[in-house]
Amino acid sequence: MGEAEKGLAYMSKGKKTTLGRGGDAGLTGVVEGLLPEIRGLIEEARHRAVRAANLSMVALYWNVGRVINTELQRAPGRAEYGSQLIEQLALRLNREYGRGFSAPNLWDMKRFQATFQILQPVAGESAILSPVARESGCQNPPSSLVLEGRNLLLIDFSKHYHLGWTHYRILLGIEGARQRRFYFERTSVERWSKRELQRQIARALFERVALSSDTRGLVKLEKQKGPVEVADYQEAFKDPYLLDFLGLTGTYSEKDLESAIIANLQQFLTELGSEFCFIRRQYPMRVDDEDYYLDLLFYHRRLRCLVAVDLKIGAFVAADKGQMDLYLAWLKRHEWREGENEPVGLILCTSKKRQHVELLLAAGPHKMQVSEYLIGLPDKRVLEERLKMYGRLLREGESPRKAAEAAKGKGQR
Repeated sequence: MGEAEKGLAYMSKGKKTTLGRGGDAGLTGVVEGLLPEIRGLIEEARHRAVRAANLSMVALYWNVGRVINTELQRAPGRAEYGSQLIEQLALRLNREYGRGFSAPNLWDMKRFQATFQILQPVAGESAILSPVARESGCQNPPSSLVLEGRNLLLIDFSKHYHLGWTHYRILLGIEGARQRRFYFERTSVERWSKRELQRQIARALFERVALSSDTRGLVKLEKQKGPVEVADYQEAFKDPYLLDFLGLTGTYSEKDLESAIIANLQQFLTELGSEFCFIRRQYPMRVDDEDYYLDLLFYHRRLRCLVAVDLKIGAFVAADKGQMDLYLAWLKRHEWREGENEPVGLILCTSKKRQHVELLLAAGPHKMQVSEYLIGLPDKRVLEERLKMYGRLLREGESPRKAAEAAKGKGQR
């Protein structure tokens, strides 16, 4: 072995010895420092790949429906032709691509294209969409579009990327156009999973919104051309809330109600909305030498403020408003932080009287909302009557208050 080779061997041996004695610990520290960033890159890449595949599938199924509908338009008045066409297509496509192109699925794709319109293609995949879909894109699209006599719901992949094919199949199962648009917009805003969408439909969210005492607000919601945006604190709250998942029956106390909410906090947060973040129950407040305890305290991300929730058994009374004023004044003095909006209050009660709410909340130093909560859905007949009233109001432009009073009087008779 030459001198140069001996030197290299010595240096190599020395390097290994150094790493073995003290370098391993240092290397381990470097690895531990790099792993979080690399893991983040891997997870982000996987997420992008899954999302792109998901959107590609939605676009593919929409286009398959477009091809089928285009062919059927060439044979008007031949109902049997559509069934025969889809059966033959399913037979061939199943043989080549598997069960994803069964006859029922092809019918869903046909309905999907007839009900929805894709505004813009998946990034980098514009070739898979039709010219109509590519050309209809706009920066601030409405939520629906009248195209060739059809009232279509618009899919903007930049906003609706979290909706998968299963979401759209669930939406297609809703018969009423207004209900379908309502659930489509809520799913978009709240980012519901497919299971949560099914749960909200099963729990009749649309019908519960229709029971809202704010008739004018509901009509505004139904006539909006885009996804609902929370403009002020009043739009962040529902009325009524359905708390059937709490399992409360018979007589129960406010403490029972609060405990049931905490035990079912995840479902309660879903009912409140995706922007609410839970802080604490029985939030303590010291005023002079007296202790007060707020039932529930939340933070609303979009409103950027604390939300005080007070639970009541029975009808809303004037004392409830005074108590909430005290809570909000304390929070404003002791917990209001720079950059936040002032705290708002939500009083949840089993019933409320319209004039009491209007007079007590008309003026005051604080912002608050009074909402009813239901332990179970009301009678189906009441729901149907209220939905008919809203449908007529939307079509005829009838005075919201007059229509609401008429419906209330009819229900009392």
